[in-house]
Amino acid sequence: MRRVLAGFLIGAVLTFVFSAFAVAAPSRGVVVLLDTSGSMAPDRIVVARQAIVTYVSSLPADVQVGLVAFSSQPSLVLAPTTDRNAVAGALNQLQAKGDTSLFDAVPVGLSALQGITERRMVIVSDGEDTVSKSTVDAAVTAVAAAGVPTDVIGFQYSDQALSRIAAAAGGRLLTASDAGALAAAFAALTVPSTVPPPPTAVATPEPAPAPAPIAVPTPTPGQNWLAGALIVGTFLVVFFFVVMLLTPRRSTTGRKLERHLEHYGAQEPVAQEESQAAQTAVVWTRRVMSDVTAERLADRLDLAGIKASAAEWTLLRICASVGLAALFTLVTTWWIGIPLGVLGGWLLTALAVRVRTSKRRAAFADQLPDVLQLIASSLRSGFSLAQSIDAVVREDTQPTAGEFSRALAATRIGAELEDALDRVALRMRSADLSWVVMAVRIQRQVGGNLAEVLMNTVATMRDRSQTRRHVRALSAEGRLSAYVLVGLPIFLAGFLFWFRAEYMRLLYTTLVGIVMLACAAVLVVLGSLWMRKLVRVEV
Repeated sequence: MRRVLAGFLIGAVLTFVFSAFAVAAPSRGVVVLLDTSGSMAPDRIVVARQAIVTYVSSLPADVQVGLVAFSSQPSLVLAPTTDRNAVAGALNQLQAKGDTSLFDAVPVGLSALQGITERRMVIVSDGEDTVSKSTVDAAVTAVAAAGVPTDVIGFQYSDQALSRIAAAAGGRLLTASDAGALAAAFAALTVPSTVPPPPTAVATPEPAPAPAPIAVPTPTPGQNWLAGALIVGTFLVVFFFVVMLLTPRRSTTGRKLERHLEHYGAQEPVAQEESQAAQTAVVWTRRVMSDVTAERLADRLDLAGIKASAAEWTLLRICASVGLAALFTLVTTWWIGIPLGVLGGWLLTALAVRVRTSKRRAAFADQLPDVLQLIASSLRSGFSLAQSIDAVVREDTQPTAGEFSRALAATRIGAELEDALDRVALRMRSADLSWVVMAVRIQRQVGGNLAEVLMNTVATMRDRSQTRRHVRALSAEGRLSAYVLVGLPIFLAGFLFWFRAEYMRLLYTTLVGIVMLACAAVLVVLGSLWMRKLVRVEV
């Protein structure tokens, strides 16, 4: 177990190291939104093309440039790329016709910038919006929520809508009355700088002697999928390398001896040479944990069949939370990734214990009829009840062998066998074993054929198990429908939140959207509980 902890520790450290490198070298990108409505024909579109080509060629080579054209409808002409020739070719193919859909083009430009850490938009328009289905308020909200500075150049035109879009995230509004002024406006955007520009500025036909520089992008945390994939891959490789390389190989005889000793109660793990980092981490974790907490956690781990101490498991949960926090920070932001990763890692490990416990209890219930039949056969052969249970332990059918060995171990220190079996029934939540223990008590007091009683009990348990499986098969379609109906809205919402964030943003940025989201969550929970009640049949 400590080898696994060492792998997690080293992997988590390297995860943060690569995260630092990923943040230190962010990608940069600019998307140009060009008005291609009919009012730009025939001369304005040519001037705008030349000005954009000059602006793009002056940008650093690592800055990706994308192109969105909007007339009657917006369209992504070119995804962000560092190929300047591709940008020039895409510009040359644009023709001026149709109406103006500026407000609808803003979400398209923001979507094109997803996956880029440092982002900026530049809008060139010569008239007011005429056909957008969206509104200026929605465009301003989208820009402000995305945090993408947007510079707006009004070509022989300027109004309050352009000013609001520019001011939403710290951009600038510039106006140009002719080709020279348009070139001067783009000249103010040529050299990227980390110094934030003033909120508004006006370009005049005369070239400005010292135009204020503007930052191409403002950093936003974590959208670099390539770095994220590299970090996750490195973490997994390091983890498996540490586990496979440092785990000692035990002989077959040693493993058989350990299994044989486990039949007679829990054993302390054999001392092995461990890495110093894992030893130190486990020791410090053990010191921090209280005795009561450690004892309760050790009981839950033992019930789940997890061979790890309380300190080791707690340290493993911490490592899982740190790893998930680093991963979520890469793909979201730190204020979302860290709480979500810590909470997710802690809950997932707790869920793993619960799942293991549930599976172990279910396996115990499935094996109990066969175990009772073996005990009954041993009783008929002349063995005592304790000897019959010892035969079950020697069969080494887990988890029944391990649980009954607990009862035998308790009898060796003076406990009554019936009391020990009652504790096993309570521990495994087995009502059938509780009834069997009750039958054993009655037989001890009034006498009778215990083997016959056990065989009748086995027949009843098998009939009930068969009925339960039959009912489960009949309700399989209903359970599958419940899974689909509950999971479909969650999956669809996650898909839209990821790929169309601007479309779903109103759900958590407006009061009406928050109320709708809360109502939807409550209805999904109520529906899932109702469908679970319908398909769950007690036998």
